[in-house]
Amino acid sequence: MKVIKNLTLVLAIVLCGACSNDDNITSQPTLTIEDDRNALIEIYNANSNNTLTWDIETTDVSTWQGITVENNRVAVLSIGNKNISVFSITAMQKLTALRTLVANDNSITSIDVSNNANLKKLSLFNNQITTIDVSNNILLEQLLLENNSLEGLDVSMLSNLTDLKGGSNNFTNSVNIANGNNSNMWRMQLAGGSLSCVQVDSGATNGLVGWSISSSASYSLNCQQQI
Repeated sequence: MKVIKNLTLVLAIVLCGACSNDDNITSQPTLTIEDDRNALIEIYNANSNNTLTWDIETTDVSTWQGITVENNRVAVLSIGNKNISVFSITAMQKLTALRTLVANDNSITSIDVSNNANLKKLSLFNNQITTIDVSNNILLEQLLLENNSLEGLDVSMLSNLTDLKGGSNNFTNSVNIANGNNSNMWRMQLAGGSLSCVQVDSGATNGLVGWSISSSASYSLNCQQQI
C-alpha cells in the first residue's frame, strides 16, 4: 500500500512539472486584420513618394485599392507601379495571410518574405532586387523575378512551383531549380550575368517545352561539378 502511495506521489510531481513547463511556453500572438492594416500603413509611410491612393484613416482596408481581404485577413496585396522602394521587415512579418503579393515595376532593392509562408504568387519583376530567399515559401506556384539584379537563386525547395521567370538578371555561375517538379513547370526563364549552369531534375537536362536560359548556360544534374 505504501508503494502505491509513493508511486502516486511521484506521478503527481511529474505531472505538475509538466504543467509548469507548459505554462512557461510563450504562445505566438494571433495576428488580426488590424495588424494587417498597421502593416499596410507602415509600407505607405515608409514610401513618402508612393502613388498609392489609400485613405489610411479608413479602417476598412478592403476598400483600399489593390487589397483583397479573405477570412478577415489581407490575402492579396497588389501594388505594382506605385513608386515603392521599401518593404520593412516588420510590416512583412505581420502580413502572414498573404497568398498573393504583386509589387512589380517599382524600385525595391530588398524584401524579406520568410514570414509569408502562405504565398502562392510572388510578382516582383522590374525592380532592383539583388537577393531573395524563398526557402520558407514552399507553397509558391508562381515566381516572377525578371529584370532585377539577382546574383543567385535557389528554388529547389519549391515543389509546387510551375511558373518561374528570371530573365535579365545578374546571375553568377549557377541557379538551382531542381525541385522534383520540373516536369510540371510550364514556363521557366533564366538569363543574364554570367549564368553558366541551371541545376535541374533528372529528365530535364535538355530543357523542357516553355523553358529558356542564357545561350552560354547549360542544364545539369549537379552544377557544383560544372564550376
